[in-house]
Amino acid sequence: MIPRRLALRVRAWRFRAHRAEFYRDLAEMFQRRESLMGFFEGEIANATRTRQRAREAAMRVMLDRYRSGQDAGRIGWLLEGLVPTGDTLMLIGVDRADDKARALRSLADAVDTQRTMVSVVLGYAAFPLVMLPLCYVLIDVLSEVILAIDRSTPVYVRSELWTGANGWARDLAVALQSHGLPVVLLLGTVAVAVVCSLPRWRGRMRLTVEGWPVYGLYRDFQSGLLFSSLAMLLSNGCTLRAALEDLAMGSSTWLRWHLTRVLRALDDNPNRTIEAFSRGILSPYMLARASTLERTAPAFSDVLVELGTRESGRVLQGVRRAALVANVAVVGLLVALCAFLGLSTLTVPGRFSALMEPATLMSLKQAHEARAARSGNAAHR
Repeated sequence: MIPRRLALRVRAWRFRAHRAEFYRDLAEMFQRRESLMGFFEGEIANATRTRQRAREAAMRVMLDRYRSGQDAGRIGWLLEGLVPTGDTLMLIGVDRADDKARALRSLADAVDTQRTMVSVVLGYAAFPLVMLPLCYVLIDVLSEVILAIDRSTPVYVRSELWTGANGWARDLAVALQSHGLPVVLLLGTVAVAVVCSLPRWRGRMRLTVEGWPVYGLYRDFQSGLLFSSLAMLLSNGCTLRAALEDLAMGSSTWLRWHLTRVLRALDDNPNRTIEAFSRGILSPYMLARASTLERTAPAFSDVLVELGTRESGRVLQGVRRAALVANVAVVGLLVALCAFLGLSTLTVPGRFSALMEPATLMSLKQAHEARAARSGNAAHR
């Protein structure tokens, strides 16, 4: 029983990856005025013939639900559990829409837009995941090179060798070799804590960090998803308040908190919608763009539809910009350390060679012995 359930879960996950195509097929069904029973039976036969196991399994679940007679005509119930929660909420708008074919196509476009945003974020996230281990290994190797030079340097030469930037590099190498692993573990713990806090942390302090690189990326990413969902619901007859309430139901703690703040602001000032959305859920760039569109839009709902459809390129550009800033912030420090230590491994050997010249070495040794003698005389007194 367990393996069968696991297989169904895997096939449902694979079906989700191609659900936009299914939404368009379903829209075509409504446009042709085909019955749901005939559509499911025909598509199951097609999926069996073409060996699309995930689509076939999902279609069989929908057909069983349709035959049960319970809410048989409600698309949201037929697809419940087979698609992400965000889609389920937007399917409420499909069930409410008079033109279901148009609503389903809008939903498919929203899914494609959201998938593009997810791909952008994951693509930028892959760079730090690859670079961080490489930077750690490189820093460890460079630190060991500097400390190896220090160990081979005579005592009376060290004070001359480790001056200026070379001295900073040696101190940094000593610290990294002594406390490198605890620091890495601490940074890893902090990174996990930050990631876990993204969808959960809310409150006044969260507002103060919304512009920080990682938190700014999360805000812009979630705003982009919100725009595409709102555009789908609003363009198919849903009111702004109803759309916000529906989306808040299945949202993360952070997004639900922001949407609740927007709804409260609309309760206080129903005609000042732009101010309700300016309380932290939008980046300054997107807020400025929304203000520009509002000047000529009949209603703010039209602004949100514009941002979620025709302005999706700008939204995606904002997400990409935030992802780049987050990348620089996360990787920049380690890259800077690598560059500094790498430059030191070039300058330290040159300085070491110059100090190890016989004449210079003899002079430094005599100066060292003279200082030791003076220190000994002072101790006897």
